[in-house]
Amino acid sequence: MATQTPISKSDLEAIRQRVRADTPFWAESFGKIVDKMSGRLIPFLFNPAQMELDRLLEKQRADGKPGRAVVLKARQVGMSTGTQGKLVHRATLNERYDTVTVAHDRETGGKLYRMAETLYRNLPEDPELKPKLGKYRRQKEMHFAGDVQWQHENPFPDSRYLVDTAGEFQAGRGGTYRGIHASEVAFWDQIGVKLTALKAAVPREPDTMIVLESTANGFNEFKDIWDDAAEGRSGYIAFFWPWWKQAEYVMPFASDSERERFTVGDPNHPYAEEEPDLVKHHGLTLEQLNWRRQTIADESNGDIRNFHQEYPSTPEEAFIATGQKVFDPYRVAQLQVKVELTDPRAPTAENPGPLMGDLAVASTETVPSRNGGTIEVPKSALWTPRTPGIANPNPPWRLWLPENEVSNGAPSPSSEYIVSADVSGGLTETTLEPDYHAVQVIDHKTGEQVAEYRSRIDVDLLAEQAMLAALFFNQAYVVVERTGSWGQPVLRILYFDYHYPFLYRSKRVGNANEKTEQRLGWDTNVRTKPILVAGMAELLRIEEDGIKSRTLAGEVRTYTRNEKGGTEAEPGRYDDCLMAYMIGKHVARELPLKAAALAGGSPGGGFSAPTGGVGAYDGRYR
Repeated sequence: MATQTPISKSDLEAIRQRVRADTPFWAESFGKIVDKMSGRLIPFLFNPAQMELDRLLEKQRADGKPGRAVVLKARQVGMSTGTQGKLVHRATLNERYDTVTVAHDRETGGKLYRMAETLYRNLPEDPELKPKLGKYRRQKEMHFAGDVQWQHENPFPDSRYLVDTAGEFQAGRGGTYRGIHASEVAFWDQIGVKLTALKAAVPREPDTMIVLESTANGFNEFKDIWDDAAEGRSGYIAFFWPWWKQAEYVMPFASDSERERFTVGDPNHPYAEEEPDLVKHHGLTLEQLNWRRQTIADESNGDIRNFHQEYPSTPEEAFIATGQKVFDPYRVAQLQVKVELTDPRAPTAENPGPLMGDLAVASTETVPSRNGGTIEVPKSALWTPRTPGIANPNPPWRLWLPENEVSNGAPSPSSEYIVSADVSGGLTETTLEPDYHAVQVIDHKTGEQVAEYRSRIDVDLLAEQAMLAALFFNQAYVVVERTGSWGQPVLRILYFDYHYPFLYRSKRVGNANEKTEQRLGWDTNVRTKPILVAGMAELLRIEEDGIKSRTLAGEVRTYTRNEKGGTEAEPGRYDDCLMAYMIGKHVARELPLKAAALAGGSPGGGFSAPTGGVGAYDGRYR
C-alpha cells in the first residue's frame, strides 16, 4: 500500500496563499452552490464567463489598480453567482474586508443573500476557512468574527457581508467598504445619484472591488456607464458574455439528414435572417443556430426581439431590445451613430463638433415700459465664440451653422428659422434637481437643427436669450411652451416689454377647423402631446429628424412610456431639449415660410404682432 507523501511547510504555505488569493481555486476546493436545475448542493466550479471576469479583475489588482467592472448580463450566465463568491471569499479570508451587495429590490436582495449564506455555511469547519459568526441578521448581515487571533487582540477577520436595496442603501453611507456588488443597476431609480454615493464609500486601492452588474434596460444611465467603460473613458472594465459563448446553448440534430437540410439564412424560415452575420462575425455552428431557432420559437414566443433581450449576441443588441421606449430603438441607434459626427463625445481638430459661444446684446432701443418708465429692448444680437481653455461659468450656445454660411458673424440673410423654448417647471421628483430651460433653433426650410441652448438661468434672462436668438436668426418665429404657466413670464416679457412681432399663437386642436387662438405660446396637453410624439417618430423613421446634438439625441433614447401609457423622461433623466425640439419641428411644419407670407401682405396664421407701441410689427424686418 502506497504511503502518502507529507506536505512540506513551504508547500502548505503556498496552498494557503493560493486559497487566500485565488477565488476560483477556493470555490472549487471548498465552495458549494445550489444547482439551478436539480436544487441540490454541488461543487462551486467557475464557468468560463465567471473565470474570465475574475481574471480581468485580478489583472487590475496585479497592475496596482482598484478592481472595477461594468457587467452586462445575458440570461443564466452566472455573473451574480461569481461576484457573490468573490465577496464571500474576500470577506472570510481578509482582515476587515467589509462588503455590501445592493440589489434593486428586496426579492433579488434575498436571493443574493441566500446564495452567500449557502456558500458560508457549507465551508469546511476549519477556523482558517470558516470564521465564526459574530453579528447575524437574517437576509441582511453576516459578521465574520472568528476566534482565530492575528497580530492583535482582535477577532479575525472582523469583516462584514451586508445586503441592502437601492432604495434603502443610504443607511450605510457612513461606512467604508472594500467590495461592492451593485445588482441590476439599470433598474434602479436615480442611478447616477445612488452610484455616486456608493462609489464614494470605496477607497481607490488595488484590493478593493466594485462590480456594477445588470441586464440592459434601454438607453438609460446604465447605458452611459457601459459606453464610458467600453470606450475607455473610465477605470471600469466593460464585460459582456454573449449567449453563443455558453457551451450548453447548442441543440444537436436528430439525424445527419436533418443537419444536411439545415440552411443558414433560410429565406423560408422566420428566424433565420440574422444567421449569416452570426456565422460570419462569430463563427457559430449549425448546432448553435439550431438551438437559437428553437429557443426563439419555444421561449421567446416567436418574437426575435424577446430573444435579443434574453440572449443578446452583442451589447448593442441587448440595449436596443430592452426598455419601454417611445421611439423605435433601431432608429434611435442610428441616430446615436449620426450625432457622433455632428457632436462628437471627444472632439478632434478634424471633427471639432458644434461652435460654442454666447449671444450678447449688440444694440438696444429705449421704449416705454408697462409701469410708465422706460426699458432697454435688444435691437440686435452679437455672436461671440468661446475661447478654448478659458473657463466660463455661463452655459454656452451651441451652433451647427457651417462657417461658410455665416455672413458677418450672423446667418445668411436669406435663411429662416424657428426658435422654440421649453421653460423649466422647477424641481423634478426623479432627479432631485430643477429641470433645464431649453431653446432649440431649427432651419425652417431644411428642418435641420442649427442651435441649442440649455441652462437654469432666471426666466427674465431666458427671455432675453430667446429674444437674442430671434434677432440673431433673422427675426425668427418664436414659440414658447406655456404649459403649467411656467412659460408665461417669458411670453409676457417678449410680448409686452420687447414687443416682438413673431410670437406663435396656439391653434385649437381636435376641431374640424383648427383656428388660431389669441393665446400666446404652445400648450402641451393630452391632445397636442400625442401629435408631437407621432411627428417625431415619423421623422426618425424617414430619417428627416435633422438632429445634430448629442444631448438631444440622448433625450430621444431615454424618452419612455410609463405604466399609465403616458410619455416622459426616464427616472433620473430630462426631456427639456426634446420637448422644445418636438414643438419647434411641429410649428415649422404648421407655419408658412415668413418671406412667402409677408409677400402675400399678411404675416399668416399662428403668430401674433402687438397692436401698437414701439417695436410693433410694421411689415419690415428690423
